[in-house]
Amino acid sequence: IINGGAHADNALRIQEFMIRPENPIHFMGAIERCFLVIHSLKKILKSKKLLVNVGDEGGFAPSINSNEEALELIVDAIDAAKLQPGKHVSICLDVAANELMNKNGKYSIQSENYLSTEESINYYKKIISNYPIKSIEDPFSENDWKAWAKLTSEVGKQIQIVGDDLFVTNPKR
Repeated sequence: IINGGAHADNALRIQEFMIRPENPIHFMGAIERCFLVIHSLKKILKSKKLLVNVGDEGGFAPSINSNEEALELIVDAIDAAKLQPGKHVSICLDVAANELMNKNGKYSIQSENYLSTEESINYYKKIISNYPIKSIEDPFSENDWKAWAKLTSEVGKQIQIVGDDLFVTNPKR
């Protein structure tokens, strides 16, 4: 519902901030929750005089500066929709870290500054503990096996770790 990275012309490094309805009774209930949150997010963005243009993936692409600002906007939108963050609607991220790794194996997940694998994992753990994040897609480069294993061992029982680029870009995997 918010685009950043290669899909938007803003300062966000994470490519996609998504939502997921939790335990809906039926499909229409899931769609309704998402609709209400997106509608609320649009109102919040307009009230803050932020553009409601959309990025390449169809999410809003407001000119905001940090992942935390995007996460706060989404939590506020869930609240404004009269839903409970983490109970009725959760947040999912597509980091697309292939595009955020430098030649030294460091990642620019939260700004132009590069973090080591350990610092990146600590950052993920921090935002997971502060926001209702239930899924992170492509948190590390597709060939950074040690980072994938370490993150999965540390938070894999708490949240879903998705390896989209990990598998899609390499048919043998």
